[in-house]
Amino acid sequence: MESKEIFVKAHVRVIRQKVYRFVCKECNLVSERICFPSQPLYCERCRPPKPKVEKPSNEAVVKAQTTKRKPPTKQRAAAARAKK
Repeated sequence: MESKEIFVKAHVRVIRQKVYRFVCKECNLVSERICFPSQPLYCERCRPPKPKVEKPSNEAVVKAQTTKRKPPTKQRAAAARAKK
């Protein structure tokens, strides 16, 4: 089972997954689901788990922050008028 590390002020807290057995609110069937410490309400058929989002690499973030960007159109128009 997975676990998460959460930074809380001056220490790290590890949260582990648990197997929950419950009655689904939508289909009213008894089901089991592995979740982090909150009791699930729906089974995996009624509400499938969300896909994990991949975070961009550190190199991509640094590159995006260091590249020069064009100013918004209003600022470009004002700058063009100021040059004339």
